[in-house]
Amino acid sequence: MPLRSLRAMVIAFIAMLSLATLLTAAAVYFALMGAIDVQVDKRLEREAAELLEGNPPVAQLVERIAGEMRRRDSADIGFLLRAPDGKHLAGNIVLPAPVPPGISTIGKEQGIAGLTRGQALLTRLPGGAALTLVAESEPIEHHDAQRLRILAAGFGTILLLLIAGTWALSRAITARIDRLRTTAESIVDGDMQARVPIDGLGGPFERQAEAFNHMLDRIDALMVSLTGISNDIAHDLRTPLARLHGRIQALAVRPEAEAVRGEIEALAAQNGEILQMFAAILRITEVEGGDRRALFARIDLGDLIEEAGAALDPVIEESGHVLTIAPGEPLAVEGDARLLAQALVNLIENAVNHTPPGTRITLGVRRHGDLARLTVRDDGPGIPEEARTHALRRFGRLEASRNRPGHGLGLPLVQAIARLHHGTLELADAAPGLAVHLDLPLVP
Repeated sequence: MPLRSLRAMVIAFIAMLSLATLLTAAAVYFALMGAIDVQVDKRLEREAAELLEGNPPVAQLVERIAGEMRRRDSADIGFLLRAPDGKHLAGNIVLPAPVPPGISTIGKEQGIAGLTRGQALLTRLPGGAALTLVAESEPIEHHDAQRLRILAAGFGTILLLLIAGTWALSRAITARIDRLRTTAESIVDGDMQARVPIDGLGGPFERQAEAFNHMLDRIDALMVSLTGISNDIAHDLRTPLARLHGRIQALAVRPEAEAVRGEIEALAAQNGEILQMFAAILRITEVEGGDRRALFARIDLGDLIEEAGAALDPVIEESGHVLTIAPGEPLAVEGDARLLAQALVNLIENAVNHTPPGTRITLGVRRHGDLARLTVRDDGPGIPEEARTHALRRFGRLEASRNRPGHGLGLPLVQAIARLHHGTLELADAAPGLAVHLDLPLVP
């Protein structure tokens, strides 16, 4: 199963690290026990070789064993010499259970006082007698448990340090990613001056942040250039168009223009539409600049839709449409009341302009998770799903013949207003008709 998040990868890494540490601790434990056993085995073999040097008869071997027992005050090696019939001939230990020839490991089951774990060496002698030597591999009582505790403490400390270090590293990476995400979200919200903080510590993260900021600088420069050109064109053209509009209107009222007055008035209307288009472009540019956030205040959306509905009710009634304001609840957001009212007006006018008379238009607001959802719904023809993205673009008119009023700038302006308020605009199927959702963050 692929690891889809940093947290999952960190948990998986810590789990593998813990398993590797536990396996290493077990390997160290068994290697240590094996090393002790090897040393004890060598000692038993040396002692047996000394006792059996020269292949002594049984009686002489009994004397050698007695001498070894007298020489060893600590009795750290047990001796046992048995006759072929099993009779005890010499030695300081008794083994109730037989041991196999050669080296073997014995424990408490042999009942030797003070021995919890040891090694035994049984050597068959010519004639059938058997010499057994026993030595402890646990010189201290319960030393095995103490050894386990020491290993657990040592490797446990290593494991805790590794887990803490891994967790701290993951937190540091998460913090870096959060800075990038926060900067990207600020850019999306219209703050083109947002940049990733540089801590001056160097390293790949800082170089990545610097590269990201350089990219944003370049994009910002291009955006400023494009916006400046767009604004300059709009400003430069709006002034002569406004003068032309005034001269056309003045010409229309002159007596000698009576014969062509209708054409002059149509010309004035078309010029007026061009002026409105330039005004809309400048308005979108102003909203996307983000400076209007300084005017934000607490707004009750219930009051806002009531006021917008009342202001447009005569226009809607004249067009033959039916406006209904759905009952809602008081929901407050931080925003610019004039811009939000303009967004509502744009959405309602879109519904009026692009649906036939008799269409019912519903305006409502309700809670949608942590958001307030303003909805303008109609039961008209709607917009096909594949065309909704195009409808949100500037000049994105869906009617190829362009006979209906509008310039394709109403929805882009609403979308710019939504982004300014850290919200979103969504076109959805109202089955039948179109539902336009404007989601805005709620405030307490």
